[in-house]
Amino acid sequence: MATSTSKALPAPAPQPWRGRLFLLAGVMLLGLSLRHAVTVVSPLLSTIQRDIGLDQVGATILGMLPTIAFGIAGFIAPTVIRTVGLPQAAVLAMGVGALATLVRVTAHGPTLFLVCGAVALFGMGMGNVVGPPLVKRYFADRQGTTITLLVLTMQGGATIPAMLAVPVAAAAGWRVSVGWWAILMIAAAMPWVSAIMKGHPAASEQPMGGTPTKATYGARILFRNPISAGAALFYGMAALNTYAMLAWLPTIFASLGQTQAQAANMYAIYTFVTLPMALVSPIIASKLKNPLPFGLLLSGVAAIGYLGILFAPLSTAAVWTFIAGIGGGAFPFAMTMFNLRTRSTAGSAAVTGFAMGCGYALGTVGPLLGGVLSNMSGGWRLPLVVFALTAIPMVLGAVMLTRNAKFEDLA
Repeated sequence: MATSTSKALPAPAPQPWRGRLFLLAGVMLLGLSLRHAVTVVSPLLSTIQRDIGLDQVGATILGMLPTIAFGIAGFIAPTVIRTVGLPQAAVLAMGVGALATLVRVTAHGPTLFLVCGAVALFGMGMGNVVGPPLVKRYFADRQGTTITLLVLTMQGGATIPAMLAVPVAAAAGWRVSVGWWAILMIAAAMPWVSAIMKGHPAASEQPMGGTPTKATYGARILFRNPISAGAALFYGMAALNTYAMLAWLPTIFASLGQTQAQAANMYAIYTFVTLPMALVSPIIASKLKNPLPFGLLLSGVAAIGYLGILFAPLSTAAVWTFIAGIGGGAFPFAMTMFNLRTRSTAGSAAVTGFAMGCGYALGTVGPLLGGVLSNMSGGWRLPLVVFALTAIPMVLGAVMLTRNAKFEDLA
């Protein structure tokens, strides 16, 4: 009697990204598009000032625009997302930013340049808010990896324009150097236009537990909910410290006796550390069953670094600057927690917008606070001690943000 044998076919290799690579490219292009209006202008500022008649007051306003625009966008973006839809809000954010960037470089006077700069930054601020909810909706099963890619491309989107600004301006003029980034924003919108047209299915269309995706979370809920309040406090203290150090760190080291070159090296160390922290922070946060210890670490390292800068020998300054720079990991950590502590894209958008709105408002205060305290005390000891003490509310924010609960359940 004939017998037949069959060999078991090997299981097909898992393809977790299949059907979503275009959207993954959209997340990465979005990240690359969110900082160029800030970093491409600084290396060209003197040239732009001469060309359009931007005086020192205008330059000061220009320096304040990013945190102001990002903060306003943080508060407004969740309402836009709820009204028009999540991918639609991403397209709107990139479209507004691209159009304003193109009009900005046609300016022959400071007013149009500043107004269009503010509008472009507002579009980028909306992009800041839509990023985490997009990850939550379309990559719910790969949040750690996708948030890492988003944060890394945001870092790249800050660094690359600054690197290319002067060479491109030398070849084609500052208007091309500033304006051509609008092409990137248009490209960043295309995957989300496609998702809208095709009705691309989200990896997580419905939130866990049946929470309505169109739920409305007003200011009363956001201020009283421990998840959103903790997110705002944690993100806000991180922004206050980071923007203060970005404004004053070279001045601080110069006051301690370092040369301009040495102070610039300390600044480079501080900013460089943000890149590896952007890589590891989301992965660590998403892998830990209890992310609180990591949140506490990120809350305290800046204070340790400041105290080391003040009281340790100046020869060890690089070590303490590196330690302070580790605190830059608070931003990607917080962005990861915005998704891990929410059930729905509406909840993620609400928490993200509220935290970023409050955070960038405090980020605006940081440089001003440092300057005022330095003028009052005649040095930088008092400002650094005050900034070190902000670790206390930041620890409280970390405890609230990382608690084992979901935002919607506490609303």
